[in-house]
Amino acid sequence: MATTERQPPSSVEGSSPSRPTMFHRLSDNAIDESSDADSDFVKLQKTISKERREARESPQARLQRACPFTFHPNIRPLSKSDYESCIALENAAFPDPAHRATPEKASSPYANMGSVFCTVVPEKAKNWTIETLDTAKPVETDRPNGAKSVLVAHIVATRCTGNTITDKDMDYPKDWRTRRGRSADVGHQESGRTVALHSMAVAPKLHGCGIGQMIIKAYLQQMKDAQVADRVALICQDYLVTYYERLGFKCIGKSPVEFGGGGWHDMVSRTS
Repeated sequence: MATTERQPPSSVEGSSPSRPTMFHRLSDNAIDESSDADSDFVKLQKTISKERREARESPQARLQRACPFTFHPNIRPLSKSDYESCIALENAAFPDPAHRATPEKASSPYANMGSVFCTVVPEKAKNWTIETLDTAKPVETDRPNGAKSVLVAHIVATRCTGNTITDKDMDYPKDWRTRRGRSADVGHQESGRTVALHSMAVAPKLHGCGIGQMIIKAYLQQMKDAQVADRVALICQDYLVTYYERLGFKCIGKSPVEFGGGGWHDMVSRTS
């Protein structure tokens, strides 16, 4: 029986192309489309992997890994009963003793101190440790579950008269316990319109969990609402400049302050 099937194209150079050549071209296009699809799939997989990695490294995920219980932050001023926890946190957060707020400065009645606490129930936090756990106080006397209020971050600040911090602002009158309200030429200045932030400390276990940002933002908002100052000023090392810039501070430049060995930068955030 005669067949109408077209014969394969001649391989002789110069012969006119036949339909199978078109088929080959179509097949080539199909291969290209398949390659594009593979490329898109690879991009999708990379995007998914990146999102999963970012989710694992998010502040919320880190906090969940750091705390084996539900973390409910309680932002409040520090009281005299929190003094031991304050010192324990300073010692843990700053390996260099020269960078710590001294016990005398932290206990001064002029220090304006904000803090973040979390409630820890011993039964739900077995084998969990943090530097301020031993000095934590009960949430309520005789509470059945023995819950404690544990300090995880704090701010130590005073007021000063300049727009940026000086060594005198970082100091404190050594006789503050007996001064009985008399003004001094160092340390807290009651008439000052600048809040001098001496220390922002976060428990090392909770670094990268967003606690520092939480307390700074809450403190700045508190200063704005209270209208007790025109600005909040601090000094920081160069590697923290961008961190504070993200929180609304502006870098003024290198600071002349020699406290703790120097090498500081002046940062200021307007509150009025």
